[in-house]
Amino acid sequence: MTKNIKAFTAIGVTLTTALGSLFHFIYEWSGNNYIAGLFFATNESVWEHIKLALLPMMLIFFIGSFAVKGANNFAVAAFLAMLSVIVFIPLAFFSYTSVIDKSVFVMDITIFILSIILGYCIAYRVFATAQRPFLNALALVGIAAIAVCFFTFTYNPPDFIIFKEMYVA
Repeated sequence: MTKNIKAFTAIGVTLTTALGSLFHFIYEWSGNNYIAGLFFATNESVWEHIKLALLPMMLIFFIGSFAVKGANNFAVAAFLAMLSVIVFIPLAFFSYTSVIDKSVFVMDITIFILSIILGYCIAYRVFATAQRPFLNALALVGIAAIAVCFFTFTYNPPDFIIFKEMYVA
C-alpha cells in the first residue's frame, strides 16, 4: 500500500507541475477559445494561476482513485490538496510582493511548484489515516464547489484582488 501511495504522490507532483506549466499556454494557443478559457489560464491573475494546478490535480486524483489500491480517504486527500493550493499560492504571492513591491517570475514558479508539493504531501498524510466515509462524502461536495468556482470565476470573477490581472515586473 505505502509503495503505491508514494508512487502516486511522486507521479502526481511531477505530472501536476508539468501539465500546469503546459496549461499556461493552451488558452492563447486555442485562439482565446471560450471553452478553453474555462479550463486553462485566461490572464495573469492569481486565480488563473491557481487553476493551472487545480485542473491537473483534479484529473490525477480522479484517475488515481481508480488506479491506486489501498489508499484511504481519496476524496478528502484530493480536497485538502486542492484547498492547500488555493490558500498557499495567494498567501505566498501577496506576502512576497508586498515586501518587494513587484512580482518576480522565478518566485512565482517556485510558489507554484511548492504549492503542488504541499498539496500532495498533505494528501499523502491523509491516505494513511483511518477510512472516514462521511468525510469523503463531504469532501466530494467541497471538490464540486471548487469545480463550480473554477468555471464560474473565469468569466464572472468577484471584485477581489486574486481575480485582478497581475503584471510581472
